[in-house]
Amino acid sequence: MSLKYCDECHEPVEQIVMACPKCKATTFVHGAEIMKRDKKERAERPQPSTPTSTPTPIATPTPEPIQRIQKNEKTYSEASNKSTESPTIMLSKTGKTIDDLIRAQNKTTHAVRAFVRFLFIQLTGITLAVFLWNLSLAFISPSDCSLTGENCSGNGALQLMAVGVWIVTVIFSSRAGWEELQKSEIN
Repeated sequence: MSLKYCDECHEPVEQIVMACPKCKATTFVHGAEIMKRDKKERAERPQPSTPTSTPTPIATPTPEPIQRIQKNEKTYSEASNKSTESPTIMLSKTGKTIDDLIRAQNKTTHAVRAFVRFLFIQLTGITLAVFLWNLSLAFISPSDCSLTGENCSGNGALQLMAVGVWIVTVIFSSRAGWEELQKSEIN
């Protein structure tokens, strides 16, 4: 699961957390916002042009989440210097990369599309089949049927077409659903 960061103490927490466990704040920001603020702070610090004397370094403790983000920035820059196909940034506690999350999301999207595509094809085909069946029943004459016993069933050709449409719809929708489900690589 992805993380969000407390706006006050920069503590990383899961998305479902409503209040920061460290400082009890209820405002959170995305990790990219923390990195942007950190870069802005570094840019705003005055850089000595020519130091006349060696200044004594002042040790300011950096909050732990920012240290982790700086470490990840370093990892990203080192990864981009190497000749790899695509650099991956690890910003989660679980070790999942953004590429892993995108692949998982694509699998889910294809699985949902398989179900929806199956349903829409079924809905369209069955609607057409029911329309054809009811159209065939319009040829029944109630008066002839009650008086002579003739013309009591619907038009046979339209009923046959309705059954054919229904069978083709089941086959086509099943095939379309399975093709889409195979794209989600579910084993």
